[in-house]
Amino acid sequence: MPKIRLQFVLLLMVVLIAGGVLMFQNAYRLAPPVDEHPGLKPDRQRAYYVRVPVADVRAEPDGEAERVTQALMGDEVKVLKEEGDWLQGQVPDGYIGWLKTVDVVIDISPQVESLVAVIVPRALLFRQPGDNDATGEALMATDLPLLQQKEGWMEVWLPGGGTAWLRGNEVEVWPAGKVQGKRGGEDVIKTAERLRGVSYLWGGVSLYGIDCSGLAYVAYYLNGVRLPRDADMQFQVGRQVAREELQPGDLVFFNTEGTGSLPTHVGIYSGNGEFINSRSGHGVITSRLDEPLFARGYLGARRYLP
Repeated sequence: MPKIRLQFVLLLMVVLIAGGVLMFQNAYRLAPPVDEHPGLKPDRQRAYYVRVPVADVRAEPDGEAERVTQALMGDEVKVLKEEGDWLQGQVPDGYIGWLKTVDVVIDISPQVESLVAVIVPRALLFRQPGDNDATGEALMATDLPLLQQKEGWMEVWLPGGGTAWLRGNEVEVWPAGKVQGKRGGEDVIKTAERLRGVSYLWGGVSLYGIDCSGLAYVAYYLNGVRLPRDADMQFQVGRQVAREELQPGDLVFFNTEGTGSLPTHVGIYSGNGEFINSRSGHGVITSRLDEPLFARGYLGARRYLP
């Protein structure tokens, strides 16, 4: 091999290795399968779990770094390494990023038959059924192991914190860890509507702030479909739908920055030319497809349920 060519190959290898190290150091995404349902672990084992209602996942181990997504109480974090007050790990939506160590605990999840999923924006936690003073909160799309039921109350396991009781009308039981019954687009709309008025937050997934793809992710998750976390990846899965065939629950995608065919925004179609979405500066509201911003940037639609 000529000397110049050999030097070029070596230089290329260095660049690739450096790029790989950089990617590993910062946040990146791994899309979960679109048809994956939440489930229960078959074996008891020590693992890392989010112990707070919602935890930021940052691009770098720095509180000022970009928030790439969030994880909810009970989410398992597949930890890769620790660095000071931070740990790097993968959260259930596929992102690998940095969480504060204080937001995570090592614990053993109990072997149970069912999960309890929070279906309201905010559910309070109590020490005993019927208590008046709450000890904490669990946010929409949080799912926790069900320990027992009692007269309209559900006892759940908390990572690092023992157990707590939730009101039965604020949660849904998932036998074997899966959503029960046939779900459709109208169910997705009803779920998203519960977050109407929530403020916009880049990377957010809760009533304390949510972004456009986070709204779609949460609405579908609670109806049995785990989508990729971000709009561009959501656009790559599902069944393509023509504009004249849109149905409630379909996701509609836009490039609102005039930069081409990559989605920068997503909403959930609700019928009559309208869709619910989380918009910067507006929060979760209903918008119209014929608004100039969306009419210019419309890219297409996808369907994930029958």
